Amino acid sequence: MRKLQWASARVVFVTMALAAVSTGGLLAFILGPLYTWYFFNDIKCFKFYRYFYPIISCGGEMVVAWFREPAYRKMFAIPLTAPPMMAPDLSLARVRADWPKDTGGCNGCAQCCAQRACPLLDPETNRCRSYGSFYWLYFNCGRYPETTDQIKYYRCDKWEIPDAQET
Repeated sequence: MRKLQWASARVVFVTMALAAVSTGGLLAFILGPLYTWYFFNDIKCFKFYRYFYPIISCGGEMVVAWFREPAYRKMFAIPLTAPPMMAPDLSLARVRADWPKDTGGCNGCAQCCAQRACPLLDPETNRCRSYGSFYWLYFNCGRYPETTDQIKYYRCDKWEIPDAQET
């Protein structure tokens, strides 16, 4: 039953995100509280409207990249029935032994966000404005990294996949 809930939640989100992108953000404005809950875990949409068009633009760029870049498609290999995650699965990935700090989180490293020019990255704090939200938990942000391909694509020196499993 939980897997069905996770899959349904992802399908609804992707449908809503594509609808927002295809309407140039109009649907996101009309259904503002829903979209701000998805991305900011808050239904007070007026304080987040300045991010709507940048998110729509970034979403459109992600769709184009998905079609044009085979390597980028591999970044979205999350099964619909996968559980939401707040942090990487440390049975799949680990911090490199030579990394100066042995913490399990990214701790302000935003290389993957910067590479995609993610509008959710706060340049002042170098932290994600979407941390802990539905988007964070259900998609790549909360579970990064899961594969060697992801680590290579984002040129991340902190993480490694113990058995160098390729996807």
